[in-house]
Amino acid sequence: MGTVAVKFRVMPEGPEVDMAALEINIKEIVSSNGAKLHAVEVKPFAFGLMAMEMAVTMPDSGGNISDMIEEAIDGIDGVQSVEVLEVGLL
Repeated sequence: MGTVAVKFRVMPEGPEVDMAALEINIKEIVSSNGAKLHAVEVKPFAFGLMAMEMAVTMPDSGGNISDMIEEAIDGIDGVQSVEVLEVGLL
């Protein structure tokens, strides 16, 4: 069994969303699903809106851990959307 690296992009509902609080919520979700958050970067996206990109590693257990993480993050208040940008096997 190997390790999978997934890069996510999280779009907030608006510029007023507290990105630091959002990052804390995401860290809790990632760790509760047996994955590890390695890098978080907040980048300008468009019209004053910031996007959060993060690198997450998880065991390649044959399950859909990345789908569960994506759905859980999408359910956080203040999150408009979650997108998987890259997936790779380490």
